[in-house]
Amino acid sequence: MDVSFPLDSGKNRKFRKKQNAKQRRKQIDDLRDLIIQHILSYLSTEEAVRTSILSKRWKYLWTSIPKLDFNEGALDRRIMFMKFVERVLALHDPSDIKKFSVSCNVQYDTSHINAWICSVVMHKVQVLKLYLRNFQELLALLPCLFTCESLEVLTLHMFHSLKLPSSISFSSLKFLALEKVIFSDDHSTQQLFTGCPILEDLSIIDCIWKNVKAVCISSPMLQRFFITDKYLLDDENDDKDDLNAEADDQNDFNGCQVVIFGTSLKSFSFDGQLINDYCFYNPSSIVDASIQFFERDAEYDFLDAHRVFKLLSGLGNVEKLTLDVDALKVLSYAKELFAHLPVFYELTSLSFESVFPIEFDLEALLTIIRNSPSLNFLSFGTQVCYCGNHDLIMNPVPSCFVTNLETIEIFGFCGDEKEMHAVKILLGSASVLKRIVIICDEFYFESHGDLKKKQKEIFEQILLFPRGSRSCTVHFLLGICKAPRYSG
Repeated sequence: MDVSFPLDSGKNRKFRKKQNAKQRRKQIDDLRDLIIQHILSYLSTEEAVRTSILSKRWKYLWTSIPKLDFNEGALDRRIMFMKFVERVLALHDPSDIKKFSVSCNVQYDTSHINAWICSVVMHKVQVLKLYLRNFQELLALLPCLFTCESLEVLTLHMFHSLKLPSSISFSSLKFLALEKVIFSDDHSTQQLFTGCPILEDLSIIDCIWKNVKAVCISSPMLQRFFITDKYLLDDENDDKDDLNAEADDQNDFNGCQVVIFGTSLKSFSFDGQLINDYCFYNPSSIVDASIQFFERDAEYDFLDAHRVFKLLSGLGNVEKLTLDVDALKVLSYAKELFAHLPVFYELTSLSFESVFPIEFDLEALLTIIRNSPSLNFLSFGTQVCYCGNHDLIMNPVPSCFVTNLETIEIFGFCGDEKEMHAVKILLGSASVLKRIVIICDEFYFESHGDLKKKQKEIFEQILLFPRGSRSCTVHFLLGICKAPRYSG
């Protein structure tokens, strides 16, 4: 029987493709406006506005999107950018703008910036993110921003003086992030922090406190507080302009005294130089803390030692603590304070971090360990070394080594004699230890001859070390993401 099959011509394929496109278009057009607007909210603002050319129905659908995000980009398109933001805000319907984010140069356009802020406040904005730079005239943010009842999240990044109105009331604000802001004076700065009654999360990133002598951060519901003071470490500040060229000059500045009321505070993190004097009042609720420290010039050693001590004194109830070893080194300039360090009765997880190898015989480090009787987990974020010639460093043995310490982690291990000595002391002193995990420096081992042979030799040598705990196993890993190469 002769059976013929019709050929699928290019014309038929083109027709079917057109029909399928029409069908998909019809399926989209059948969706309700609310669903389409929800889909548009996942596009960039520029892409969402472009959909207005699709059909008459789509012409104004974008005017209801609840999320607006603007980024100036190239300076040669500045005029177009400014007009685009104004057009989008002017054409937006009366519905709420839940999120508004803008990143741009201010130059001489402070009035435009304030007009945008006023517009989104009228639209009951909930999330507001302002990344402002290159000021050529002073900016005073409008009072309406600081009494916005709908605002829940505020991020303000600007290397500029923060001029505040006489009345501040963020009745709904839960998250506040300030970056590179220059605080103007004691009174207005204090008003800012007291004007956030339900604030839960506060980040103060590389801000300038030189105009402030003392301030109290006392939001009763504050749970997380993150602060960095690293702007002096940055030789090139891209946010600097002619108005604020000398704003971060710290000459003749002894720092601001910052008192933190921690009645609800759960997490505290500090990263940077202790330019300012931080202390806690009633910090019993803090369970997770981190102190990453950068040393200043030698003339500040004694002052910084007391500031580190103040921070540690307020963390007596933490359960998890991460400490930069440089903070402990500077603490050594005031050894008379060691006897007054708190006993960390609740501390179960302790991590030491450092850019350089950690000296295990550092007196401040051993004092912290001895003052942590409930310690269950001990981590060294890089090589840990012992440079002494005897093993009496652990005499007396910290009580946690006898009662609770089950896991030790060591990162960046290279296997030299000083590191091996530290491992030997740790293994021999911890009588309830269940595991010691040694994560090797992958680059070091791969660049030093026969990798497997060298690792195996080191591992076998470690297995011969006396162990205080018979149930302890040694896990030897090459790199942080690798499975154990050896265990025993």
